[in-house]
Formats: sequence, C-alpha cells, structure tokens
Amino acid sequence: MATENQGDNIKKYDLKLKSRPKDGVILQLHHTIRGSNGESRRIRFTVGSFEDTQNKLACADNVGNIFLLHFADLQFWKLKNLGPCTALQFVPHDLETLVVATTKNLEVVFVDSETTKITLTLTGHTAPIKHISFSNSKINNLLTASPVEAILWELKNHTKYFTLNTNSGPQIQQILFTPASEYLVACFQNDTIQIWRHETMKSVKQIIPSELKHLKSVAFTMNGRAMAMSGLAPVLILFSMDTWKALKSVDLLKYNISGIQQLSFIPQMFDGGSNKILALLSSDCILYFLDIESLKVIHKIHPESSGIRKFVVSSTGKYFLCILQQGEVNIYNSSYVMDYAKSSLDETTPKNMLPCSSISRKCVEHSPKRVEVQQRMRICMDSARLRRILMQYGEYPDKFRSIIWRSLLVTPRNKTAYSVLVDKGIHHAYKEIENQFTIHSSVTLKNLKRLLSCLAHWCPLFGVMKFLPSFVFPFVKVLQKDPLLLFESVATVLLNQCQLWFEYAPFPPISILAMIENILAEHDQQLLNHFCDLGVTSQTYALTILETAFSEVLTCSEWLILWDHILSNEPAFMLMAVVSYNIVQKNALRRLQSHEQLEKFFHMQNPIDKKSFLKKSYILLNETSDEIHPRRFFKNFMALDKGTCYQQFTGYPKATICLKLAKKTRQKAQKTDKYSLRELTRRTQEREINKNNSTKNESIEFENSSETDLEEYDNFLDRQSKGDKKNNHNCQGNGDHSNAMKYDLLNNMHYPPNKYSHKSKQKTHNKTSKRECTDCKASSHSKSNKRTSENKHILEKEVEKLIKGYKNSDRSED
Repeated sequence: MATENQGDNIKKYDLKLKSRPKDGVILQLHHTIRGSNGESRRIRFTVGSFEDTQNKLACADNVGNIFLLHFADLQFWKLKNLGPCTALQFVPHDLETLVVATTKNLEVVFVDSETTKITLTLTGHTAPIKHISFSNSKINNLLTASPVEAILWELKNHTKYFTLNTNSGPQIQQILFTPASEYLVACFQNDTIQIWRHETMKSVKQIIPSELKHLKSVAFTMNGRAMAMSGLAPVLILFSMDTWKALKSVDLLKYNISGIQQLSFIPQMFDGGSNKILALLSSDCILYFLDIESLKVIHKIHPESSGIRKFVVSSTGKYFLCILQQGEVNIYNSSYVMDYAKSSLDETTPKNMLPCSSISRKCVEHSPKRVEVQQRMRICMDSARLRRILMQYGEYPDKFRSIIWRSLLVTPRNKTAYSVLVDKGIHHAYKEIENQFTIHSSVTLKNLKRLLSCLAHWCPLFGVMKFLPSFVFPFVKVLQKDPLLLFESVATVLLNQCQLWFEYAPFPPISILAMIENILAEHDQQLLNHFCDLGVTSQTYALTILETAFSEVLTCSEWLILWDHILSNEPAFMLMAVVSYNIVQKNALRRLQSHEQLEKFFHMQNPIDKKSFLKKSYILLNETSDEIHPRRFFKNFMALDKGTCYQQFTGYPKATICLKLAKKTRQKAQKTDKYSLRELTRRTQEREINKNNSTKNESIEFENSSETDLEEYDNFLDRQSKGDKKNNHNCQGNGDHSNAMKYDLLNNMHYPPNKYSHKSKQKTHNKTSKRECTDCKASSHSKSNKRTSENKHILEKEVEKLIKGYKNSDRSED
C-alpha cells in the first residue's frame, strides 16, 4: 500500500476488502517504498487503533507515516508525517480526532483525521508513551503512560489530574481503565497489580499472584466483572472483580503454551458483556482463542510468512488486527474467524451415522437437543437481555436483526389469519401504486402491494391514508423475505409506536404534533422560536419525519440502528427521536432562513452523528417532565393476539366513520329526503359563519342554533338508518355522538390544545412578538371576528374535500 500527500491536501484512495475469506483476513497492509537506486524497501508497521462507531482504523509505521482506513466508505488516506509515534487512540466523543504519542519531545498530539491539523498538544512525559486510553465515565479524562510514569489529564483545562511516578521503583508493564471506568489498574514488572478507585484515586486493592512469574498482561471482560492475568509462566488466572477472589487457574502446558505475551477478550454478540473468548498471544508468536467456559482452544492463528508480534482488538470485537514480526498488518473480521473455527471443529467431530430417511430426520428434529436449543434461544431473546446488548454495542447484528425484531414485537405467526387477508387479493386503493412511486424491483413492488392490501383489508382506514406507502416501504426492504413477519411487524408498529396518529384522520395528528412541540419547547426554546419566526409548523419539522419513518432523512444503516432502539424502548421513544433529530441538527437548521429551505431539509439525507443523535434521544426520554411526557398519554405495549384472526384496530377515527356511514345511507335514500348530507353540512356551516360574525350576545344564540342543527342532523341519521339496519348496528356505539365528535374534531383542528406553549410564552414575556404559528399556540376565546370567519371558510372547504374523498372511495368500493 502506497500513497502520497500533496501539501496539506488529503487525497483519498479506494480500498477493497475480501468478501468472506476462509481464514478471516479481510485486508493485509504493507508499506513499500522505492529508493533512488530503484530498490524496494518495506517499512514496518508498529501500532494500530480501531474506532468501531465509524468503522475506522489508524495504523502507523516506524518512520511516522499514519494511515487512516475507512471500512464503510472503502477508502484510505495518509496523514502528514509527525515523526515516529508509539501509540494511537481515537477520541470517543470526537470521532474525527486522533490522539498520537510522538517521540518528538515526547508530546501527545491531537490531530484532525480529515484535515491533519493539530488542535492540541500535551507535554509532560519523560519517556516514550506506550499507552493511551479514555475513561468511559468521564469523557474529559485521558490516561497516558510510559514505563516510568502515568498521567491522568483533565482535558477541559489541559491540566494533570494525577501523576504516578515509578522512577525509583518497578516500572509499569501495563495500565488501563476498567471497562466500567470504576477502577484504574496497573500491572508492574515486580509481578504485582495495583488497583485505584477512579473517582478518588485512592488505592483499594493490591494483588500479588503467587503462581504467576514475569507478569506481562491483564485483560477485562466488557462488563468489567472479571479479569484475566498471565505472564511468561504457563499459567492463566481468572479473577473476580466483585469478590476480589480468583475464579480459576488454568494450566497452559496442556495446550502446548509455554508463556503469554499479551491477553485480550474478544466480545461476541449475545454474550451480555461477560465475554467467554480469550485471545492469547503466546511466547512463540502464535495467537490462540480459548473458550474459558469449556477450557478448549477453539482456534489458533499462525501466519506462514511471519510470527505475530502484537495484536489489537476493536472495542466491540467486530475486528482485530495482528502486527507481524516482518511489519505487515493482517486485519481480521471476528465473525468470519469464529465461523471458520466452528466449521473446523465440526469437521473434526466424529459422525457415527447420518439420517438417511424422512423418519430419521423427524427424529432428529424432535430430539432433546433441539428443544434445548429453542429454550436457550428464548432465554437469549429476552427483551431486557437484548436491550443490554443494544446499549453495549449500539446496534443489533444484521444477521440476526429479523429474529430480534420478531422477538421484541412478540409477533404471533398467525399463518391462518394472514392467509385470509392475502386471499382477498390486491386492495383497490393500491392496484396502481406503481404510478405513485418509482420502484425498480418487481419483487419489492409485489411485496409492497401485498402488505398494503393486507393492512387495508385488516382495517379500512389504511386504504385511505396517503402516507402509509412511504411509511412501510423501508420495512418492506428489510423484511420482505418473510411476508408474514413483515405484516405482523408493521401491524404491531401501527398499534404501538403510531398511537394517536389516526384520531383525526385524514387530518394531521394534532395531539402527537402538540406533544412534539411541547418537548421541543422545554428542551430548546430557541430552535422553536426560529421555526415560529419563519412560519414553520410541526407539520414540517415533525410530521414529515414521522410519515416516512425517518427513511428520508437517514441512510439505510442509520435507519436500521435507529429502529433497533425504537423497537427496544417504549412507544414514546419515537417522538423523542424526532425532537432529538431537530436539536442535533440545530446549527444547520438555524442557518436556513426560508420556509422552502426548511421543507427541503426534511426531505433529504443530512449528515448526522448517530451516536449524538441516539444519546440525545435517551436524554429526552429520561429528562422530559411528566406533565408533557408522551408516556402519560400512551398505552403500554400491546402485541397482536395469537389465533385464527387478528384483533380489531381500535385507533380508528370515530367521527370519520360516522361521516362515511352517513354518506352511504344518504345514497340509498336520496330520493325520499329533502336535504342531502352535503347540503345539510353546507347549510350548517353557513349558519355558523353568520353567527360568529355577530356580537357576543349573538354568539349565545349561535350555540343554541348549533344544538338545533345537531338535533336536525341526528334526526336525519335516524331516518336514514331505518333503511339499513346492518349499518346502524355497526355504528351503534358512535351514532349518538357523531355530530358532537365531528364538531369537536373540526374545532380541535383549528385550536389544538397546547398547554406548554402558554407557559413558555409567559416565561419569556414576549408580549410584542408578531410571530404567528398555528401549531405553536393554544386555543383562545378572544379571537377576532375576521380570523374566525377565515377559519370557518377554510373549515368549510376541508369538510367538502373530506366528503368528496369518501364519495369517491364509496363508488370505487361499489
């Protein structure tokens, strides 16, 4: 691998990884240069560091060249030469910054990995630095260590927080934070281990393992509850950090291991942080993988070209690298290595007899081993356990995502009920959906039509919701291989994450938008004021995101990660994610100065730090006040019922149902009635407009006349319902209050309740503000006659559109 830098400009090159290599090596690095005489000279790599969040790797050679590799973008580039360096580490809370320990003046340099600019330099060491690490609990605490000293830095003010000098005593062999950052652990060359409490830096324990001689390395599990110790003696000790006692001692001679140079646990998915695979670099430069539960060596890596000098494991265990003695770097994908190790064990396992008939295959399927496996899977798929895994790794593995989502949503696998919906065929509302969306894959289009049709047959409301295809499309792309799981997953999401979305359908979900606005007002009033100044409502900065399930604003990988978290948390988490997206993108949003620019912003993918995005979502979920928290209005999670049919969707808008049924009965008795439903609605609205234009005394008469109109409307429904007993029975629970609900619906559309907006308005005392934002204000009884007249005029048009839409849908059904 060779590259060149042109001044301060970084030139990036394409990178090609091996796809599922047999030995797990996805990439091999070597740096070769040509001398003036034409001879090639290979420069040895010395150190490396992973950054799992962005799939990055930094490697440095012994002359100071630092190479950055981006596995997701498949690119690599070289930073400017800082001189020979002895340690590298990415900054956890600033992923573009790399910390480099140089031999020049023994400095610790902070470098921007995109521009190679030096942003900070720390000095104070008297020997070359061998170790750099950050605390997980205190993001501003940096630990740097050389064999003779260790320094804890406070990065807020760039000062030394704690210094450990060993000039007059045994030198430091290794020093590190425990994964939980509760302790600081140092291993010294006199075979002692010293443990300090991180908060106070007071010594809490000293361990002197009598069996170990020439102690070289210690390692911790991801949950920090167990420690492994080893050295040049053929002994491995596992130590409990909870009880401060040794758990077990392992004789390494039975594995032909005479000593250990380096230890590290390999985190695996679904192990909950209590890692059981331990990597051991032996004295003869061979890397062994030991299962500490079964005490078996499951795999070993011994490159033919050269022995292994050191190895580095990424924080999540996704990758690891081996720096060979000749200077090359082999980069491994851990899952490929584990799969290869498993297949190798299976090949060496003796097989007495293979089932050769259908009877024997059935016996194998119902064997006790299969039952045990299913039981273990149920234990592994426990929602609390899955959530711990998610919080540790940040996402679920692609390989098991569909299984995990199925477990989180508790889908019943009702094959009979699903078959009934499929047999109804394509719903008339979605027969020509390809004219609305450009879908190149015929398979995807077929699956989308089938899903939407099943939803519409399950609940007629889903046949008239225009946003539904955009909402379900990303789920189709992810789960289309299992149509049953796809339908039940989307149906469960509509039941839970989409609560209160359809109470005013086909109008916007006023309650949901009010909740989001109140949360934004509590946590970032300035951003809300910016939206109001531009006349931007929650329908732009919230509803646009919700109706597409975040698919328009996030990349595919970001969307999958977000929905891992949405499905693993309470239904309110989705609304918090909407607010979080706006707050994290605050700097970009405040630079937009027009309504059109903001609308465009929420219809395109914008770069976002997914780690900050998710972190802010959890902060909002936990720190939002109870009086405006969505969980106050949401019901607990409800799964689909298991059986021969699915339960009825209860989030149906009752007012819309009664309007539609009244429309059907009107068509059947049109010849005998004096007024049609459309004419009656128009006459009622005209009376309302006239009454509102009168004085306050006349407004009382308006209420009385409205009651008269409602009675007339009820009598009209009663006369019509006599001709169709079946429809009357279906609407029995809602018919008596259909008019009241209709007028409540229409009033709430114009005056949505928003308690917090009054509160924030009083706090700021902004009495002279001329901003008008319909979704940012609560209802008021002191509205001017002119404003009321305009609203009623708009109201009349909306009702006419609604009735016209249902008229068309009724004809299509007939």
